[in-house]
Amino acid sequence: MLAEAAELVGLEVNGVKKVRVGDYLETTANVRWNGENDVYEYIDLSSIDRATNSIIETKRIDQKTAPSRAKQVIKFDDILFGTTRPLLKRIYRVENKYDNQICSTGFCVLRAKREKLLPKWIYFSLSSDRFYDYVENYQEGTSYPSISDKKVKAYEILLPSLPVQEYVVSILDQFETLVNDISQGLPKEIDLRQKQYEYYRERLLDFPRD
Repeated sequence: MLAEAAELVGLEVNGVKKVRVGDYLETTANVRWNGENDVYEYIDLSSIDRATNSIIETKRIDQKTAPSRAKQVIKFDDILFGTTRPLLKRIYRVENKYDNQICSTGFCVLRAKREKLLPKWIYFSLSSDRFYDYVENYQEGTSYPSISDKKVKAYEILLPSLPVQEYVVSILDQFETLVNDISQGLPKEIDLRQKQYEYYRERLLDFPRD
């Protein structure tokens, strides 16, 4: 796997565009309550485990118990990025069991246009050091910093063809599994795998510009 990744890094990949992520997203919507029988699982900022980018717990809410920030309807494979205190790196790819549930307005919801952009390409791009350098430059406020959805969607990513996206994502998926699932790697190797994952994530997401 590492040999293939290294080979890919050395390839000439032509015609790769640098694009604003927001130009390749579907529109999202807020919840419309139809009555007291509507019950949803609610994901707020504290629901995200920042170490594994997974859900720790959710809250069941209805129209009466919903917090004021419980508004955004999410879909399977949406990418959620926490815009409040964004350098805490709350990022999550929505699993199928949370399809059509609700998340806080503290998240920017990014829904990929799949004919051009893979959801996991967004996920890994927004996990990169380059993105967090961008966030640090554009967040506002001191005691409670935040970054607007507009600024998140204005972030520029490199967009290769779907087959290249799929190949790179498959490699990064394997690294993430090794990092997050201790049963698939010896404890002594976890730190090394994390460094390898971060290195290849940065290299694999970088291509020659047009």
